[in-house]
Amino acid sequence: MAEVLSQKQIDELLGNLQSGHVNFNEIEEQTTASKVKEYDFMSPKKFTREQLKLLDNVFDNFSRMFSLQLGGMLRSTCQMEILQVEEEEYREFNNALGDSILVAIFGMHNAENKIDDKQILIELSRPISFSIMDRMLGGNGTGYEIERDYTDIELSLLEYLFKQVTPLLNNAWNNYMEIDHTLDMIETNSRLIQLIQPDEAVAIVAIEITLENLKGNMNICLPASSLEEVFRFFNSKYVKPPKKDDPVVEHQRKSAIMHGLKSSPLTVCAILGKTEISLRELLNLQVGDVIPLNTQVNKDSIVLEVEDLPWFTGVIGTKKKKYAVKIDKSLQ
Repeated sequence: MAEVLSQKQIDELLGNLQSGHVNFNEIEEQTTASKVKEYDFMSPKKFTREQLKLLDNVFDNFSRMFSLQLGGMLRSTCQMEILQVEEEEYREFNNALGDSILVAIFGMHNAENKIDDKQILIELSRPISFSIMDRMLGGNGTGYEIERDYTDIELSLLEYLFKQVTPLLNNAWNNYMEIDHTLDMIETNSRLIQLIQPDEAVAIVAIEITLENLKGNMNICLPASSLEEVFRFFNSKYVKPPKKDDPVVEHQRKSAIMHGLKSSPLTVCAILGKTEISLRELLNLQVGDVIPLNTQVNKDSIVLEVEDLPWFTGVIGTKKKKYAVKIDKSLQ
C-alpha cells in the first residue's frame, strides 16, 4: 500500500523541488517514524478493548435515558452523545479539572459479587450545571456564565439532580449485572478528591450534552479498582472455559436422546423411476397412455428415500401379496 504524506511533508517537498534540494531519505524516515507508537511498560494498560467497548455500550444506554429524563424535567430539548471512551491515569484527569468544579461521587454495591465501597466520579461542566439550575427555577437557561462558587441552595438543587441519576445507572448496568448506585457526596474542589491514587488507571467516558444552543461535557471517571470485580464477573459469565463431561454421563445422555428419537415417524419411499414432461403433454394425458421412466428394465436395484434423502438401494419384489423392497446396500 502506498505511503500517504502529510500536508506538511507535501509543502516541504514542493518547496525543496523549487529550490532544487530534495532529501527523499529524510522524508522516508519521517514517514516510517510516524508509524511507531510509544508504549510505556512502566504503566501497562489495565483495560482491554473489549472492556472499553462494554463501558461504551453501558453508558450509551445511560446517556439516552438521562437525556430523556433531563429533557422532561427541564421541558426543553436535550441531547447526549458519547464522544470517546479512553484509558488514562487519574492524575491526567485530575490535572485537567479546574479549581472550582462540580463532581458527584457515586458508590457501587453488589453483595452477591462482593462489590462494595467502589466509587465512580461524574463531573459536570459549570455552564451546563448553572443552565440546568436556571431552568429548574423557572428561567430560560441563559444565566450560565457565572464565575463563582456554588451556594448551599444550588448544591441542594444539584443533589436532587444527581439523585435522579442513580436509578438510570442501575438500569444501564442491568443488561450485564445488578449494581446498586448511591450518591455519596458532591465535591466542588478538585484538590479535596483523594479517593483515587494519582497513578491509578481510570476509564474516562466523555459525554457531550446539548441543551438547545448550549453545549457542555459530562465526564465519567471509572477507576480500575472499582471495575475489577465487575469485569471478573463479566468474564466468568460470558467467557466460560470448555468443560469435559464424564464419558459415562455423556454416553447416558446420548442414549437418552436416541431413545427419544427412535419413536419419531419417518417416511420411506421406493423410487421406481422418474421422468420429465412438458405442461402441454401433462394436459393432454388420457386414460391408457403410457409414461416411460428413466429406469432400465434390466436394472434390478431401485433407490429408497428416507424423508426425501437417498438412503438405501434395494430389489423390488412381493411379500404376503404386497409389493416389497429388499434392502441390499446403504448409501450413508
